[in-house]
Amino acid sequence: MSQIIDPISSEIFERKPYLQNYFRNFASGNLWELGSAKKPGEYYVSLNGEPLSSSFSPLTQAIRLLDTYSLRSTDIVILFGLGNPHLIQKISEALAPGQILILIGDDETLIPVIWDQILKPVLQIPGRHLFSGDVFFPLFFNYLESLPIERVSGLKVIRNPTDTNRNPIYRELEEKTQTVFSAKMSDLLTKFEFERLWIKNSIWNLVHVGKKSPVRYPISSLRDKFKGLTAVLVSAGPSLRKNLPWLQSVRDKVFVLSCDTSLKVLIKAGIQADGVVTLDAQTNSFFHFMGESLTQIPLFADLVSSPTLLREPMFQSVVHSVTAKYQVDPEGSLVREVTAGGELAEQVFTEVGDIQSGGSVATTAFDMLRYMGFTSVYFLGQDLAYSGREIHSTGTHHNEKWLTLLGRKKSLEQINEVIIRKRETRFVPRAGSETSVLTDYVLDLYRHWFEESANTVTEMNLFNVNEDGAEIAGIQSLSPERANEKLTETPNHNYPWRELPIWKLSLEEGIPSYLHPQGSESLYQRIQKDLEFMEAGLKSFEENPVISSFQESDIWIWMREQSYLRRMVRKTEIYILRHKDLELTRKNQLMIQSIKKEIRYLKRSLYPMMDSFPEKG
Repeated sequence: MSQIIDPISSEIFERKPYLQNYFRNFASGNLWELGSAKKPGEYYVSLNGEPLSSSFSPLTQAIRLLDTYSLRSTDIVILFGLGNPHLIQKISEALAPGQILILIGDDETLIPVIWDQILKPVLQIPGRHLFSGDVFFPLFFNYLESLPIERVSGLKVIRNPTDTNRNPIYRELEEKTQTVFSAKMSDLLTKFEFERLWIKNSIWNLVHVGKKSPVRYPISSLRDKFKGLTAVLVSAGPSLRKNLPWLQSVRDKVFVLSCDTSLKVLIKAGIQADGVVTLDAQTNSFFHFMGESLTQIPLFADLVSSPTLLREPMFQSVVHSVTAKYQVDPEGSLVREVTAGGELAEQVFTEVGDIQSGGSVATTAFDMLRYMGFTSVYFLGQDLAYSGREIHSTGTHHNEKWLTLLGRKKSLEQINEVIIRKRETRFVPRAGSETSVLTDYVLDLYRHWFEESANTVTEMNLFNVNEDGAEIAGIQSLSPERANEKLTETPNHNYPWRELPIWKLSLEEGIPSYLHPQGSESLYQRIQKDLEFMEAGLKSFEENPVISSFQESDIWIWMREQSYLRRMVRKTEIYILRHKDLELTRKNQLMIQSIKKEIRYLKRSLYPMMDSFPEKG
């Protein structure tokens, strides 16, 4: 233990407390040693007497390996395998302080052996992190999930060949790492594309809370209200149509929550859903409801959902929620990241309710059911695959649209096939079968989300009524017959939720307890004042004859604290961060133009009549 009480180690442990856990005397069958190489001043690691790098000149070996990589200042670098100490040192030297280097080993007991000589000097540098052994791998993925991806352009994986060839765990870790990083980059690109729309929609939806119709409720008013009850989550996978008779037979035993794409299929089958979920910020979701009478069905809508749905007199009640992620950082603190615009909800609702999402309507709907307290959930139409080489069940808006394109030379099968061939497909295990079924990269991400979620909701009974789609580990696959048997002892529920205000469509007297008095009006006025303050600040900066960095100006320092405003120019801010060689004047010009553009964008949301007039003249 003497090696962990020196001042340098103490300083490292103060900044990265989790590193102390490597000195808890873990038991291991491995014998690790740090030996001197034949070249003076060089070291190699041996495992049970076998060197994991050159024992003659590991430094030369490390330099040659590193020369095959091109490392950029915006890369995250991960080293798999700690068997060559000089590879650790040379990678760290090649990176700038603060640039992220993650060291991955396969045994906790290796760390004390190489701490003083190798790891301590490296881990003193900001941005260097270490995860070695099964106990620390979950912490590694928590750290990876919580990384600020905005300043990163890529991921560089470096492998110490002797380590990665001897232990298959490295391949598994790399595959999962690539999946997590790809998902984070995809999430960032989605934010670039939609964040400004999410903020605009959230503002519009929030400033209209309290209006007569539709009546808005927070999902927090339904938290744990459905304990002991069973729900069916209906998605629009190809298998839905064949399993509708099962849903009809158990309708009086279950709460039916429909994803927006599946609602028309249910209506055509004579099944009235108890709620329908939408997540889409674009107006495309409108087509899933168009032409239907939906006044008896509450709409469960994320705050970023398209206001077009709420401008129309289709729904009488709307249940709002915000999407939020909860992650644990390396220090063990819980970090909450809410979707852009969601941070404004607390100015209108006393508590709106956080829902976690895997990016699809079905993942959001499932977490809503968990939040509301359902004891059992049955999935229907949750194929997450191209069952029968189809994309959606017949009866959806998509299929209705495609039917208008049919002709002598174009069939529905051809349309499905063209779409499938454009996607990154793969085969995965079929539900309840030894065979496989075709899926794609995005659907497979959703499948992994459900599998991880199933492991965290052990208090819920989860079943997938599906024999055609993808197998979801942790969720039991059932045939309709087996699902019927499961529900034999479940009594008819008599629709107890219809006595709640959301379903009774009754207005509460006075100001509901879940709303702040004049919250919507106060938010509207705040947005107006913020925009006016920004315009004045921009004008003042532009009129100043002294050329200085806009990102050091008072108006930008103020904007940084206004999360919703800063997110709207996130794309420009990151562009400037990644192009440090730009001239100061050009940086200022880019940022000011971007802010002015977003001010006009928000004004059109706050004052819709402006859409009726041209911006010039």
